[in-house]
Amino acid sequence: MSASIEMKLKIKKEKIFFTVTLLRCILALIVGLSLLLNRRNTALLLFILTAFIGFLESLAAGKHPSALRSVIDFFADKLLVNLTAIILAVKGIIPIWVALIILARDLITIIIGTILIYKDLRTEFKPTVLGKISYFFQLMALVQPMISLQVDWYIMGTALALTVISGIYSLIKSEFRLIRRKMEADDYRIFSLLKFADIFTLFNVALGLISIVFAMSNNFDYAAYVLLVAVVFDYLDGKIAAVMQQQNSFGKELDSLSDTVSFGVAPAIFGFSLMQYVADIKPFQLTFGIIAFTVFLFCGVLRLARYNITDMKGVYRGMPITLNGIIIPAIYFIGSIFYPLAYAKFFPYIYLLLGILMVSSLKVKKL
Repeated sequence: MSASIEMKLKIKKEKIFFTVTLLRCILALIVGLSLLLNRRNTALLLFILTAFIGFLESLAAGKHPSALRSVIDFFADKLLVNLTAIILAVKGIIPIWVALIILARDLITIIIGTILIYKDLRTEFKPTVLGKISYFFQLMALVQPMISLQVDWYIMGTALALTVISGIYSLIKSEFRLIRRKMEADDYRIFSLLKFADIFTLFNVALGLISIVFAMSNNFDYAAYVLLVAVVFDYLDGKIAAVMQQQNSFGKELDSLSDTVSFGVAPAIFGFSLMQYVADIKPFQLTFGIIAFTVFLFCGVLRLARYNITDMKGVYRGMPITLNGIIIPAIYFIGSIFYPLAYAKFFPYIYLLLGILMVSSLKVKKL
């Protein structure tokens, strides 16, 4: 067989695997939507189907390894588990802290891995055996609440214990296998990369997580206040980095990841939780809201990705995602005064507008 034919076959196989992985991501989103609409049987069926497809894909992909596909496959797995856990927590079926443990473990893995994917290093993502076992028990633990609306704490406890242990193990051994190029790997130790200004960035992402917890608990005033405080920390980290001359690529990437949580994910969950809290919101309005908040989040991520590859002096291209931490709380507080809760039905339109502004070519002067 000629080299060109082998290459064509390889490309076709890659396309098939990517298509299957994309299908799993779509199914995971449908699982989440089904749970939100209280269609538990549909959600359960699709949840099991998605997990089974992932299992078959991992078996087939093992014979045709690919570094890029392994990363995408990882995100597809985590999307299914984390989205299901978060929505079950929002619905009050499982405790919020259970979902947060699962989410925190995966966020740590993603953040550490992203930091290690640096200019002079390339990575091959390879989940550990312990990580795979943890993922299996997470799936098992989430099936029971969807069936009976009750938690089997024997399975859930095992899953959470494995989740924590595998998270610690991933920090020590790392699920990302580094391949050295030009620079020594020691230069990429976290404590070597971390600067004083980055501490404020970490506080920023912590505040984003706290805001999410408040929003999911229907404490919207606190959630909004915390978002405003996160804006302050986001402003301070940039100023401190400039004054102390600590501006670097690591800080830029870390800041973008933090902003994604604090001013992308947190506002989206804030808006969705507020809409759920309002009694007169109709199902189709809630569905439209889910779509709008998802588009808003996508726009925020795209805006940050564009920011990371551009270097425009003195101006931003597109509305900075940080402004969401000011605009959304402001709308919430003003609306609460003049139109208590009734304004929540307009949130999807507001979020769509903010999303468009973020990905626009609008030039905003830097402060």
